[in-house]
Order: sequence, then C-alpha cells, then structure tokens
Amino acid sequence: MFDAHAHPGTIIRDNALVCSAAIAEHLVLSPYKYKALGTLPGHDPSPDFSIMERVAKDGFHIGEIGLDKRFPDPAEQERIFRTALEIARDYDRFAVIHTVREYGRTLSILSDMKIRKFMMHGYTGSFEMAKLFIEQGGIISLSPRGKNAKSFKALLTLPFVTETDMETGMEEEQTLEAWNSYLSEIIGIDIGKRSERIMKEVLS
Repeated sequence: MFDAHAHPGTIIRDNALVCSAAIAEHLVLSPYKYKALGTLPGHDPSPDFSIMERVAKDGFHIGEIGLDKRFPDPAEQERIFRTALEIARDYDRFAVIHTVREYGRTLSILSDMKIRKFMMHGYTGSFEMAKLFIEQGGIISLSPRGKNAKSFKALLTLPFVTETDMETGMEEEQTLEAWNSYLSEIIGIDIGKRSERIMKEVLS
C-alpha cells in the first residue's frame, strides 16, 4: 500500500510520497524516503528556488506545484510554476501538480515544456482532460474527494493511483486502506497493489 500524495505528519513512512506546499518545509521532509518539495499559490509568497534546486540534486522530487484559480496574479503563478517545472525537468525529477480550475492551461504548459514525468494530484477534472494528461506521460491520482467529481465513474476506467492528501499517521493509513478497498470492490482488481507498483516505478 502506497500513498501517492501525503504531507509530513506524526509517522515517518517509507510507503508514501510526502509533499510540501512551501519551500521552507524542506527540512521537515528530509527523514522521508520519498519526498517532494513544492511551492503553491497562497502558501509561499517568496519561493527560494535555490533551495529547491539544491534538494533536487539530493534526490527530492518537485511538488506540489501548480495553478489555482482561487488566487490572484495568474501570470506570476505561471512564472513560478514554470520555474519549478524547469528544475524537475533539468534534474529528471517527478513533478506533483496541484491544479484548481486551470486544467487546460496546466496541460498547455506541460506540453510546451515537454514535461513527461508528473502526477495530477487529487484529480477531479473531466475524463477527456484526464486522457490528455495521460497521453502527455502523466499519472492521475484520486483521493476520496474524487467521488464527488462528475467524471468519477469514467475516471475509474483509466489507469490511476490513490492518495489521501493527509498528514502521515494512523488516520492517513486507515483512510488509504479504506479507499483502496472501496475502489478494488468496484473495479475488481487490487488497486492498492497497482498504485504501489506504479508509484515505485516512476519514483525509482
């Protein structure tokens, strides 16, 4: 069982990709085996990309990063997003992408920059857009909130991984186990095993 997107919590786990929303959190991430350093609108007003570049050299992945329609200054958001993606591309790191109502612009940037190693975390967009992200080389990740998406049933026909978007700990582990079991019953395969295999392949 592997959590494709979690945050630093009370338990240090080796079977989760633990992400941050602000570059200042890089020291908190250090004990985790799989970690990604990110910067998001509304969380990190002055990101220090020299830190992100340094930890990318040391094996950190990049994320979560992305665009968010709820926050102002889309041009500055895009500049920061592109800068982080450049670091991911230059150091051959996996990028964890957080997008709120900006799927089309996100796909355009990924295509323009030829980004192939990425995950759309907590995906709730359309089935058609999900296929385009997968064709670009990306992975779709579903959290329990994904059940509320209009496209939820259609998304289950695509390859995807599972996440909690929670702090690592007992509650997170129980949530992931329940989510994987729920999806496995619907689809008829062991979603937990499939998600773990996919994530360890892309992170290796």
